[in-house]
Amino acid sequence: MEHQTRLLKQEINTQKLQEYFPNGQIKTYSKGYAISYIHKKVSTFRWLLEGSVNYYISLENPESDILVCQNSEPFSTIGLNGFNTPKRFTYKAIVASTQATFFEIPFKELKAYLQKGHQNILLKNIGSKLYHVLRTALLKQTELLNPVRFQPFVEDRQFFISPVAEQEAIVSLMRRSPFLDYFEERNLMALAALAERREYEPDEVLYVQDGSSNGLFILIHGEVTIKRIENTIEIKQRSIKNSGFVFGWSCLLKEKDICSAITNTKTSAYFIPEGDLMKLFQQDDIFEGQFYQRLLWLIGNQLNAAFVRYVGLLGKHNLQAVYQLIKNNKSRLLLSSPLHQVPHLLKSNTTKQLAYGALTKLVKSGTSLERHIASLSLELLGEDQKEYEFLSGLQEIYKSVAEKNSKDVKQNRKSCAELTIKVFNNVPHIIEGWENLPHNTGNIFIYNHLVNDAHYTLNNNFQITLDSHFLSAMVLYKKYGEPGIRTVRIGKGQEYGHQNYYDNLGYINVYTKESEQPTTDKKEEARSIFYREATKHLEQGYNLIISPEGTSYRTEESPGPFKMGAFKLALHTEPEPYIVPVVMVNFDHRLGKSLYYCAIQKPFLLSEKVASKSNQDLYAFLQKYQDEYSSYVQTAIDRADELNVSNSGSDNLEEPPAIWCNEIKRLKRRIGKLETQENLIAFYGSSSVRLWVNMQRDLSPFNVVNLGFGGSTFAWCIHYFDEIFKEAHPSKIVLYAGENDLNDGKTPQEVLSGCMELVTMIYDKYPGVELALISLKPSVEREHLIPLIMETNLMLSKYIITELNAQYINVFAQMITTDNRPIPELYLSDGLHLNKQGYALWSTAIKKALQAADSLELENQF
Repeated sequence: MEHQTRLLKQEINTQKLQEYFPNGQIKTYSKGYAISYIHKKVSTFRWLLEGSVNYYISLENPESDILVCQNSEPFSTIGLNGFNTPKRFTYKAIVASTQATFFEIPFKELKAYLQKGHQNILLKNIGSKLYHVLRTALLKQTELLNPVRFQPFVEDRQFFISPVAEQEAIVSLMRRSPFLDYFEERNLMALAALAERREYEPDEVLYVQDGSSNGLFILIHGEVTIKRIENTIEIKQRSIKNSGFVFGWSCLLKEKDICSAITNTKTSAYFIPEGDLMKLFQQDDIFEGQFYQRLLWLIGNQLNAAFVRYVGLLGKHNLQAVYQLIKNNKSRLLLSSPLHQVPHLLKSNTTKQLAYGALTKLVKSGTSLERHIASLSLELLGEDQKEYEFLSGLQEIYKSVAEKNSKDVKQNRKSCAELTIKVFNNVPHIIEGWENLPHNTGNIFIYNHLVNDAHYTLNNNFQITLDSHFLSAMVLYKKYGEPGIRTVRIGKGQEYGHQNYYDNLGYINVYTKESEQPTTDKKEEARSIFYREATKHLEQGYNLIISPEGTSYRTEESPGPFKMGAFKLALHTEPEPYIVPVVMVNFDHRLGKSLYYCAIQKPFLLSEKVASKSNQDLYAFLQKYQDEYSSYVQTAIDRADELNVSNSGSDNLEEPPAIWCNEIKRLKRRIGKLETQENLIAFYGSSSVRLWVNMQRDLSPFNVVNLGFGGSTFAWCIHYFDEIFKEAHPSKIVLYAGENDLNDGKTPQEVLSGCMELVTMIYDKYPGVELALISLKPSVEREHLIPLIMETNLMLSKYIITELNAQYINVFAQMITTDNRPIPELYLSDGLHLNKQGYALWSTAIKKALQAADSLELENQF
């Protein structure tokens, strides 16, 4: 039996199932047969032998059930919910193929079999097959997702290891995890003894989709996004924020991870290497069985979450997904659970905060099921929470103007602008054309006015117009320190919210078709007041913000017909003000649907565009200019789409992976934080340098700085050299690159050429710098490249030693067997990156080389 537990994974087949369960039956069902219903008790466990099954989430009307997954994976299972109290299904499964054949046993037989012990191979196989179903469920989401701008993720496990934490502290963290809290204290202590604490910067890639995670991660604090890029579609599995959350467990099933894991903020996590965990399981077969049975619980939860997310994509901002998540688990929740109240509280903006509060509390103190549902709900509600915070920000803007009873209109406008900036700083937006803004004030800014989405209506039925507030605060206030004077429509008698707000801002009131229809005399009087007040404000140096349309439109219908008022004003004011056209796009959309985009066009003097000040000439200009401005709007729509949605995924040098943007900044900050650059040795190159987290300790007392970045080639090292080394003053540079070049299909000669180009750059910047190059290492993952690596090393060594009289550090010879095979004990489970033993070898070899070079330099001095 010990041998069986050491097997990594063993494929199941019908014969083996019959050996395990002699009383099991093979049954065939026709298309449309219901294998399970939501809330139905699990009594039978099934392996799918042949055919396909559709999974549905049930809505109020059974005829409108939603298909969330289609599965035909042989030997995948149905009945996983039976492992968890109260043992009820959370989905409906229907035979989709003409026929489907299953191997079936009563669930109690499976439980009895597992309780005998030493049956962990079966658990691993069930988990592995379910993981394939989870992948299928995630990929189905691509039907409802739009392409996004992204760059390929680069393996880039940047971290540094903190001082060893007390095991009790680690166990205390584990107790926060619904997954780990299941285990006995002695088991958690055993896991804690294997854990190392790692610290990550924002935007670090912990592991990459379709690769291995190499071990188990337990979040301490921070945020990690688990997501997959499928062609140009981004599928977000979940965002992990809760302390104690476990991820990266796919390697324990010997499966490549479906998703990548990327940090969003500074993040700390405990990491348990896969190999260490497997050794622990070999010593404790019972714990291994409990662990994998609990892992099935976790996979089941994530599968259910994937189903629910699909429902959410059909609805708005995932509210529907949360409703369904709680509804589907009603039979599993205690009657007194606060989760039953959450769907009702979420339906109104006035009670949403109560819902969020209840969910947050349950994450910390609920039952295992409540913690799982609350955590997933908060994640699903992420966009809704952002929108709620946005709406709350609009309410604060209103209160700062309408409810403070201040008659200082200038101060009110300033407060309004500052709060508007605060609100929009948390919203995706782009402003382009800053260079077109006039240096001085006293200009007329015209813009296409967009309607507000009804969702952003305040409790008093008033709407903070997003586009005009954005233009006033995010453009004018930021540029000139003054938000400008707007024209606003005269409100109707019952619009008390409108009146209370705009009466305190000192804006210019005008009649529009949305105002109460005035008499002809009142309309003429208002027009006269507009010209008089607008002229006065321009003379005083204020900018004016005017929508020539006089009303609002949807983006796709914009702009509406221009009226002559703003243009007449410009033409008859002395000195003549510039007209600054500004184009607003997507401010009529809800958050998350589009990118808010603002394009500032080149200003112009109207007198240079019209032949005279006559109404006839002005009208002729407007007819032509209307078309010109319409083209601005269409260009802006296309530009916003381009910025928000791009299917770029090329690997060319013009578009470096997005992960490197922050990474390069971190390397520059690392140089800036050096206590001294005296006798500095800079290590520069790819991930083998990058992941050498204890370099400073290992190479002490040498003053070293690690400037490696994962996935880099000689071409990328050249590309970023000037930027990274701008403030660096090394006495020696140690290079390691070329391994990724060969893997990308480059020839040894091309690698040498890249090295020579980088060396030329180095000597141009640092004429007297010492140079060393580390040989390319062999690796298990790239064993097929070893002949090319040997050829490349030969060429590099000849160039470095003979032509440059520099130092060549040969680590290859110490990492290869006599028959030219890599030594597996030196590598992580991915077979590519070095483990502790591998870096120990590097430390010894490279430190000796550095010491030898120092000794030689001293000899030469004498």
